[in-house]
Amino acid sequence: MDETRFRKCSVAERLGHVKVHGTYMGSRFHGGHQVHLYGMEGFYCEVWMRAGLHCVEWIEVARNTDILSEYVKVDLKGLLG
Repeated sequence: MDETRFRKCSVAERLGHVKVHGTYMGSRFHGGHQVHLYGMEGFYCEVWMRAGLHCVEWIEVARNTDILSEYVKVDLKGLLG
């Protein structure tokens, strides 16, 4: 499924597609949400869950590539020895 078709789906349909076809990339916290990044077929999406409730509130396509840096954690001590 391409990005355009994915965006037209309901949240439940998006979640089903993410579960089957998504590749988990990482997680971050933003406000009261835990946000999970998934690689899809040619795009990324974020699954937003209210922290502590374990229910998906929304799923959006992550078009802003700057947001990807929020998921990168570099262990400099591990890299430098």
